[in-house]
Amino acid sequence: MKNNYIISILLITLSILLTILVPGGPVETRDFSHYSVEILSLFNIFLTALGIVSFVVAFLVIKKKSYSLLMSKIIALLYILVYFLDLFKIFPTSKTDMPIALFIIEIVSILLATVLFYFCSKKNAIKSKNKESLTFEFSVYKLLIVFFILLFATAIIIFATNAAMGQG
Repeated sequence: MKNNYIISILLITLSILLTILVPGGPVETRDFSHYSVEILSLFNIFLTALGIVSFVVAFLVIKKKSYSLLMSKIIALLYILVYFLDLFKIFPTSKTDMPIALFIIEIVSILLATVLFYFCSKKNAIKSKNKESLTFEFSVYKLLIVFFILLFATAIIIFATNAAMGQG
């Protein structure tokens, strides 16, 4: 049970750290105007989805859903991949130097994602034999939540894409 809370806290922390790095925000000040709007939009959609899904999976981990550990491991690997691609200047690239705060947050995030992967692997080794299916019951309440999350995510994507292009 204790590991579930650690995994959830790591997922939420990684999501919050990613949120801080939105282009045009206090940390990410690089210029990505040489990329097309489509590329930046797709990248921002991916990052926004990663952050939102991290929160959802953190909730599923607390609810002890068996598939949540695998999802957490995949999320950990995605965070590691995103930050390695940026740190090694593979994607996205910028003529503007990486701010030191961004560098530090990315290194810390890689370490946290590695710890997350470790805890999920450790917990996965002793997981229960509970084979539950992934189900979702629709309700007006849940649909409203999804609607507002999508609305919020769309606003983040538009803001981040405009800021990355130097229009923010």
